[in-house]
Order: sequence, then C-alpha cells, then structure tokens
Amino acid sequence: MNHNSKLRLAAFCALLLASGTGCDVLTQDPPTALTQEDAFANADRIAKSAIGMYNGLQNAEFLGGRALIYSDIRSDDTNPAGFFGNVSTFNQQANDGIATNAWTGGYNSLYAVNYFLQQIAKNPGKTTPALESQYIGEAKFIRALVYFHLVNLFAQPYNFTADASHAGVPLQLTAPDASNAFDASQNLSRATVRQVYTQIEQDLNDAIIALPETYGAAYDRTARATKDAARTLLSRVYLYKGQYAEAATMANTVITGGRRSLSASPAVPFTAATFTNPESIFSVAMNLSDNPNTNNALGQHYGRLRRADISVTPYARIDSTLFRSKDRRRTLLLDPSTFPVTATTNIFTLKYNNGSADNVPIARYSEVLLNRAEGLAQTDPGISAEAITLLNTVRRRSLPTIPAYPNYTAASFANKQALIDAILFERRLELAFEGHRYYDLMRYKRNSSRINYGEQKAIFPIPNVDIQQNPNLVQNPGY
Repeated sequence: MNHNSKLRLAAFCALLLASGTGCDVLTQDPPTALTQEDAFANADRIAKSAIGMYNGLQNAEFLGGRALIYSDIRSDDTNPAGFFGNVSTFNQQANDGIATNAWTGGYNSLYAVNYFLQQIAKNPGKTTPALESQYIGEAKFIRALVYFHLVNLFAQPYNFTADASHAGVPLQLTAPDASNAFDASQNLSRATVRQVYTQIEQDLNDAIIALPETYGAAYDRTARATKDAARTLLSRVYLYKGQYAEAATMANTVITGGRRSLSASPAVPFTAATFTNPESIFSVAMNLSDNPNTNNALGQHYGRLRRADISVTPYARIDSTLFRSKDRRRTLLLDPSTFPVTATTNIFTLKYNNGSADNVPIARYSEVLLNRAEGLAQTDPGISAEAITLLNTVRRRSLPTIPAYPNYTAASFANKQALIDAILFERRLELAFEGHRYYDLMRYKRNSSRINYGEQKAIFPIPNVDIQQNPNLVQNPGY
C-alpha cells in the first residue's frame, strides 16, 4: 500500500538501530554503512532485531497508549476528552488527524513485523531452529494484536453482518521495499472483517505453537509474547466472534496451566513492579527513557497530576448498589477515593500513575477468568455453576469479606441472561480504561451513552489521504 511505502525507511531504521552491536561507539560502522543483510547477519543481530519489533509496538499513535484510549473515551465510563478532538463526540471527518495517525501508527507497527518475517525467511540457519521459531511466533503475535485493534477501530463489529462480510482493513502481510513500494499491486483493497479475523486467528494459533510458555527473566515474562499471551488474545477474539465454546476452552488452557494467578490486590498490576506480579500476562513495556511522550502515554492523559485530559467520573458514579463503596477498585484505583461524587467532581483513575513510564496492559489473568465465565454462561443451557465460581473469584478479590458483600449463587440470577449481564458488568469494573468497554458494548449490540450501536460514526474514518492515493480503498459510510 502507498501508506506503507512512506513508512519503510523509518521502520527499517528502527530495526537497524535495534540490531546494533554493543561495542565502543568509536569502533562502530556508521549507520549508513549498515545494509538490510547486516541486520540479520548473525544470531546476536537477529535477536536484537526481534526486540526491535516490540519497539515498533510502542508506536506513540497506536499501542503505545492511544489505541486503548480511543476505545475508552468513546464508552460510557469517561467524560468527553477535549484533547482528542472529535473522537469522544463522534464528530470526526474523513481528514481527521487522529484517525490518520492511528492508521499510520498501526501499519507502521505492522511493517516492522512483516519486514522481520521476510528477512528471517531470507536468512535461514543464522540462529538456532528453536529461536528462529520463537521469533516468528513473537512476530505473528504482534501482528495479530495490531490487526485486532485496527479492525475494531476502523470497522464495524464482527456481528454487524451475518457472515462478517462488511469492510475491514487492508491485510498487508509483506513489507515492500524501494523496488516495489509504489507498484499498483501495493494498492490493497479492504479485506472483509471475516478475512481479517481469520488472519488474526491463524497468526495466534501459529504463535501458540512457536512461543515459549515463559522466559527466564522476570521482565521478559510480561514484556515478551508467551503462549499464554497468545491464548488470552485468542480467547478474546473468539468472544468477539461469538464463538463462546472456543473462547471458554482457550481461556481454560491458561487457567489450567497454573502459571498465572490473581494478585492479592487489584492495584498490584498497575504498580512499578508490573513485570514481577503473577497477574500481568502481556504488556507493552515502557520506562522513563523508552516511552511515548507527554501527548501520548496513558499515564499522561489519565493522571490527575499530569495532563489530566481524561476524567472517569461516569465510572465513579456507577450505582453504588452495584459498584460497592468498599470495592477496592474504587478505594485503591480512583482518585479521590472519597464518595459520594458531586456534580462538579472530576475523578481520575490511578491505574496509570507513572506518567510516561506506565506499561500498556494488554492481557491480564482477571480477563482470562472472565472470558471463560462469559463463554460458559453463553453455552450452558441453564445457569453455569462454574461461570458463577469464576465471576466470584474476580469479584471477591476486590470486595471485603463481610456479610454485606456475599458471593453470588445460582439463586442470584433469574436466568442465564442475568448471569451474562453480571459478567459483563464485572468486566466493566475490572478492566476499566484498558481498552475493553466500548468494544464490549459494540459486540453485544448495545449503545454507548454517546452513540448507538451500528451508527456510521461509531467507527473511525479511513484516512482521506489514503483514499486519495489508493483507488482501491473504500471509505466508511458517513464520511
């Protein structure tokens, strides 16, 4: 695609930088002397190029933080966020700069992955077969993750048409170079949503085979893709498709694996020690010297002491009979933690309290438990006892053990739909501001407080500049 040709030099430079050696700067070859072959010349450089894909995943306009924000500020749990223009008011135009940057940021991340896959295929035998397989698995996990967010930003939900035949996003699975970047063949049309999800599933299933169960270094266990990370994302994909039995089964492989558990407190996954807690399965890693800037990082926008662009007052105002006053997601993860909330109060989440150093949470164990609970609740003809147990497990972690907060039992639910609704509500409380709420509403064909399901502007516009450059791209209706 033409937009990818604009990005090829930036992506290639990132990979070359990632593959640089650690020798003294005075003895290094200048960057201009490096070739594509140099980046994959030996096992050490291939390993560093693999890390370079995660650098690409940090893209400031996409999964460096913004992609999650674009879900949540369109939901019913935040106030409209003026910094993000027309996104939260659903008044974007075809030339909207935020949509253009998100599109370009996503495909920039994809370019790095596709480039890596092409180059490692051209350089077989330069590292061990096991590591080569692992790196390919990491690349495919990253590609699946990026496409999952792209298709949900720029296309209607999977169930918008009976067979998901509506327009998705272009499936760019190669990294064009200077010899073919401007060929007509690079003017890709939009794949259907079904085709995009099929590619995501294929990449995740391949990744599950190739990835390790864990890594030796604690940092890598969350900052790099594992089998459990791919399984968790695949269980989510199945939920979005309405394949509830498959979602429950895939989540169960994580649960029965025994490598993950809930932390003692819901605040633990959002502390500086994110990479050493048993709950965080995969995060886009950040630190003070390697992160998006103050206009992009999650902590900068959500943090009360920073930009404070996104207040979460509607979330804090959820009916206290449902979001109990002693719930630790309220007392530990909202600021201020004293209630009731007045008409003029602005409440901010404390999930992101480290500014630009906040990791971007992609997969947590609490989601796994709720994914299985939802899958079981949907497929059981009655009221699933195991789904209730899983729901209680997540809920109990945040509630004090006092008579006012009893566990759910089968008698708590009039029918299976009531159980499903309770699970969805628990997702709302537990996974708030992690990029889930808006998409949970849309996949159940429910309205946000600011837009109805199925409306044309419920999704981002395809950037007008790409429409003009690529005659095969079709704009979303309403733009």
